[in-house]
Amino acid sequence: MPRLIRLVWRAAPISLLINLVLTLTSSLMPAAQIYVSKLIVDRVVGMVGDGAAIAAMAQTLLPLVGAGFGLLLLQAVLQQLSSYTTQVMSDRFLLYANTQLLQQASLLDLAHYESPEFHDTLNRAQQSGSNYPMRVLQLLLMLLGQVTQLAGLLALLLRFNPLVFVLLLLSALPTFWVGVRFSQRRFWMTRRQTPSRRLADYFGNILTEPQFVKEVRLFNLGSYLVSQYHDIRTVFNQESQQLARRQSLAQVSLEIVSAVGFYGAYALVLWETIRGLVTIGDLTLYASTFQQAQSATAGILGSMATLYEFNLYVSQYFDFLDLEPEVTNPVKPKPFPERIKDGLILKDVYFTYPGSEAPTLKNINLSVAPRECIALVGLNGSGKTTLLKLLTRLYDIDRGLIAIDDIPLGAFDLSSLRRNIGVLFQDFARYALSAKDNIGFGDLENRENDLQVLQAAGDAGANAVIADLDKGYDTVLGKMFTGGVDLSGGQWQKVGLARAFMSQAQVLILDEPTAAVDAIAEHELFERFRQLTQGKMTFLVSHRFSTVRMADRIVVLENGEVVEVGTHSELMAKPGRYEEMFRLQAESYTT
Repeated sequence: MPRLIRLVWRAAPISLLINLVLTLTSSLMPAAQIYVSKLIVDRVVGMVGDGAAIAAMAQTLLPLVGAGFGLLLLQAVLQQLSSYTTQVMSDRFLLYANTQLLQQASLLDLAHYESPEFHDTLNRAQQSGSNYPMRVLQLLLMLLGQVTQLAGLLALLLRFNPLVFVLLLLSALPTFWVGVRFSQRRFWMTRRQTPSRRLADYFGNILTEPQFVKEVRLFNLGSYLVSQYHDIRTVFNQESQQLARRQSLAQVSLEIVSAVGFYGAYALVLWETIRGLVTIGDLTLYASTFQQAQSATAGILGSMATLYEFNLYVSQYFDFLDLEPEVTNPVKPKPFPERIKDGLILKDVYFTYPGSEAPTLKNINLSVAPRECIALVGLNGSGKTTLLKLLTRLYDIDRGLIAIDDIPLGAFDLSSLRRNIGVLFQDFARYALSAKDNIGFGDLENRENDLQVLQAAGDAGANAVIADLDKGYDTVLGKMFTGGVDLSGGQWQKVGLARAFMSQAQVLILDEPTAAVDAIAEHELFERFRQLTQGKMTFLVSHRFSTVRMADRIVVLENGEVVEVGTHSELMAKPGRYEEMFRLQAESYTT
């Protein structure tokens, strides 16, 4: 809770202070109103007994009635001001909390996103962080108001009999115990449901997201997916209903205890009034005060029980914020070379994916010259893309060394390292933003440099695609937003390739850069390929050997190990994995 309050203070300090003052002031109004009512009743009883004239009675009572009206009006104004400042504070905090969550998500590395447990944590944080922190704060303010109100009421009650406070506490404690117990049960029920809730949400995504629409229709999956979603959610509802039923039964039985406490205190006040020890005004005062004090006490304990439950949910938000990235910046990072001189070296590199037992890469040894083009070849799962992820420090190696100009990758600032590596992965992102953004994101600092964007698009062959769009580079790509235009797979790949060419990086990584483009576009691209990669260290992954043979050297991976290295001519001159794969692919064209 202290951590949450600090978070709210950073988000909206002025609103928090104003809300605090308004809550405290407003909470003292009920006690003041009850006391004014007591004064009015005593004056009326006294003046009627003395036979005072109506004019005199009106003159005496008018200020008290005015005071009561003023207090009522002030309380209404304070409540509206509190409602306004609460809304302002809630909006600002929600923006701040969600921004914190998104910043944390952007800092965590790839290893987290490939873990199911991480997605459970993220889902809980998203569910909890959007609502529960503000609920806790509002509940805290309400609790503060209830305590202040109760303090004012008790100040009136203790004038009568301290035993009344004991009655209040005893009649409210059972309700508090039940609230805490069921709050805990509800939280753990919700937490246990997280994986199933994520599965239900996934079924919902399949039914509503564009990439699944065709297959859902063609394979008649709609009814099945809806029923799966419905079945999971039905189980959730049944568990919730059972818990709510048990809690309701427990609460009903405790209402009897509360009623006994109230009427016990009321009987005590009546007895004192009959004996003439207190006035009629006092009777009104104590009866009304006890009823409100009992309600306030039950409200305080109920709020504490709910606060306990809400804090359990808020802890899930902080659980996510407490996650630490595994790939981190060094304490004293070294600058990336302005111009790579000695090249890249991989020495005895081993890497195992988190949660796996067998290494994906093992005993990798390779040296690459500053302007050399290396093609990575191998069967699916041989470790080609994994090796490229290590070069960009999306993962850190288990042991061994990867260095540029004899400086280990881990010694460079992450932002600097990645700014010097242009990448197009096979599963590249397709942003539902403008064509200019889709290309410009390759070099964010120069996103507004139209000449650089046009040059990158021209190099990748994407300029003709974008020229055909109604709004050119301002056209929103994809069908997610109004006015968006979707592209074919090959067109998207040209845009993704342009994003890689946008970068002024010294190292270029292209993972299946022509997998979706047509044969003519591929030929045109490769006619210019050596020119486009001139002066860059280039890593190329492709299953098309017409692409691979253009590389300076070809590295063949199998089962996570380097099994062959050489030029196309050298590897074709001897029997081996490369010669076999090239021959089989060539035969499929020539047979």
